Amino acid sequence: MYDLGEKIKQLRTERGITQTQLARKLNLSKSSISKYESGQKFPTLETLINMAAFFHTSLDELAGLEKGATISINELTQRQMAIIDALLIEFHNKKKLKTIVLTPHQKDIFDNMLIEFLTLDEKIK
Repeated sequence: MYDLGEKIKQLRTERGITQTQLARKLNLSKSSISKYESGQKFPTLETLINMAAFFHTSLDELAGLEKGATISINELTQRQMAIIDALLIEFHNKKKLKTIVLTPHQKDIFDNMLIEFLTLDEKIK
C-alpha cells in the first residue's frame, strides 16, 4: 500500500531540509508536517498542490501514481508556454515521428523556442 507520508519525508530529506524548514516554506506548522509524514493527518488539496510545486513534482507522483519529475512553468511567459504547447501537440502525434527529418512546421517551432528562450536569458542577465 502507498504511504503518502513516507513520500513527503523522502522528498524532504532528498532536498536536505528539516520539517521546520518545509513547514515555513508551505506556511504550515512543524507539527502538521510531522503528522503528514507519520500518517496521523492528511494534507488538504491546497497543501498537496503547494508541496508538488515546492518539490517540482506532480500531484500524481505525490499520490504514487507515476514516477518522474515535472518542470515548473511558473517563470515562463505566455509566449513560452504557447511554444511548449505547440511542441507537445506536434510531437504527441506518433505518425509524425516516423521520420528523422523535421517538418518545416517542427523546425519553425524549434526556431521560435530558441529565439524566445534565449531572449529571456538575455533579459535576465
